[in-house]
Amino acid sequence: MAPVSFDSAQWQYYIFLLLALAFTCPVSGQEPCGCEQQETIKVCYISGDDYCDAGLSSLFCEYSLDGAFMEPGLVAKLRSAQNFGPSGIASCGMELKKLPPVAGVETLDSCGCDIVFIGQFPRVSPSGVPDLSVSLVPEAVLESIREWSAVCESNLVIVTQAEANPWGYTTENENVNPNWPAGQVSISIFDGPFGSLSGFQQGGSFQGVFTQIPSSGAEILAEDALGRPTVVLDAATNDIILADIGILCSGEAGQVSEGAGVLNNNDVLACNLFALGCQIAEGVSFNSRLARICPGDSTLLPGGSMVSQPGRYLDTLLATNGCDSIIETEVQVVGIDTVLFSPPLCEGDDFSTIINGTIYDVNNRVGEEVLQTAEGCDSVVQVSLFFAPHSYDTVFISGCSGDGFSLMVNGVLYDERNPSGQEILANQYGCDSLVTIDLFFEPQDTTLLEFERCQGEDVTIDGQAYEAGSTTVLHLPDNSSGACDSVVVIRVAANPLPEVAVDSVVEVTLGEPFAFDIGLAPGLQASWSPEDALSCTDCPAPGLLPGKFPERVRLMVSDSNGCASSYEITPRYICNPYIPNAFSPNDDGRNDRFQAYFACPIEDFHLEIYGRWGNLVFQSDSSEDGWDGTISGKPAPAGVYAYLVVIRENGGEKTITGEVNLLR
Repeated sequence: MAPVSFDSAQWQYYIFLLLALAFTCPVSGQEPCGCEQQETIKVCYISGDDYCDAGLSSLFCEYSLDGAFMEPGLVAKLRSAQNFGPSGIASCGMELKKLPPVAGVETLDSCGCDIVFIGQFPRVSPSGVPDLSVSLVPEAVLESIREWSAVCESNLVIVTQAEANPWGYTTENENVNPNWPAGQVSISIFDGPFGSLSGFQQGGSFQGVFTQIPSSGAEILAEDALGRPTVVLDAATNDIILADIGILCSGEAGQVSEGAGVLNNNDVLACNLFALGCQIAEGVSFNSRLARICPGDSTLLPGGSMVSQPGRYLDTLLATNGCDSIIETEVQVVGIDTVLFSPPLCEGDDFSTIINGTIYDVNNRVGEEVLQTAEGCDSVVQVSLFFAPHSYDTVFISGCSGDGFSLMVNGVLYDERNPSGQEILANQYGCDSLVTIDLFFEPQDTTLLEFERCQGEDVTIDGQAYEAGSTTVLHLPDNSSGACDSVVVIRVAANPLPEVAVDSVVEVTLGEPFAFDIGLAPGLQASWSPEDALSCTDCPAPGLLPGKFPERVRLMVSDSNGCASSYEITPRYICNPYIPNAFSPNDDGRNDRFQAYFACPIEDFHLEIYGRWGNLVFQSDSSEDGWDGTISGKPAPAGVYAYLVVIRENGGEKTITGEVNLLR
């Protein structure tokens, strides 16, 4: 071990502990492995006052014999003379002694401890969450207590949860109530001086099971509903280890009742456990044996008594080490067994057997023989041989064609494609049974309804629409006669819509002839609109009438099936205005103004006129407002003037420039 150094304050503290130990527990003459009946068993316990923080952890340090979860319940029962004492239910009395700080095995010996009880002292995080896997009791203290227990089998420790880690146990919060006896054991906490119980409940928010047991082993005394150990007797130290401190607690942490009364299962369990602790502390050994006898016979018990009735018998003997030895004998009366021997047999089997020298076969099928069991008791064997017959069966099933029915026999699939065959199965006696399988599929009544519609149209039958190009199969059950379903197939053929090559936008230049020529294929008919703007309405290539400017031209093309397609054409008009190159503003009513003339609508218009020196002499935003040949209200001199025309049509802008001659 590495050397340990202490400062002066630590030395003073340990000197104080040694002095307190010397004055608290004077050295006694206790025999370390003595074997004697004691009127009083001294239960030494670790107090919460010594190993609980004054702050956060104090909320979780109520699990000692002087804590709030044990003092009103378990402690009251241990201190009751009606429960523990010379005239109590358990003959030993309980003296509870708070341990001073444990400095080693000597501390426990000097205090005369028979039983050491270690409560629960979990570490708590600053946020207030307890870590039940870590104990605040120093590991050196726990190791000293375990070392004291290992000195002698009668030195008993009752320890639980994280405090049991030095014993090699790991506990997890996984218990499933209720907890049951673990089967045949040498000692029992379910049967004792305070009564018997079939099970108990763990309480509180943590309910533990052992998920790890040391390699040295343990005898399981109790297990949860899933068979996981919850109370054990440690094989190495003879100590009682509990997976959950709540087994012994009252209030919010367990179901032990408050007060001295033994009122419920958990009370019986806790008191039986400490009564067992008395016996362990007194060095009592526990053994069990099984005796099986024939009816009318008897057996000798270890105490010298002869018994002939079944039951459990207890004998207390003096062992070779001078200690009491409690032997439990379970006596079982073996009845006269009557066994029926009737193996499964089939006709034709070459079976025979010999019992007591008698041959039993197909020629000698019934008899009775008397045998002896291992205990020497009579056992009657009744022989009854039955050779079961083979069988022949036919499975006939009628179905409807197309309903998907199938039957799997001996791994062979029987259906509409494989409707019949033979299979060998076992009958009710286990003998071969030849089964003939015959499936019959009746045909279904099928009706075909066919229609033709143009693409995008549908057919309505009984309120249900069926689209062109679809095939629908309807199964109509025949509920009246029990016959197979009727099948109606509705097939709607889709005729394609006629198609022609049509430009959605065309340019029309004013002043030039224009026709909407689509190259109509033979067998197709055309219908044009609007009729007041076109030269014809049913020809393949109608011309646009002069002075007509429709925004949309619509075309409907139909074929011989009555299917039709519609198209829409948008004309884009190209306007080339007429702009004169001379005018004579002399008020003679001819060419008195200069302006642009348009044969089609335009979106915007702007006109500018410039003199020979580039000066602007006239401008206008209306094609109807021309130049009258004046400048600032005075006649402009004759000569050549430049003009600029800007127009917007079809969303685009066009600029036209030129010269005009003003004549006087």
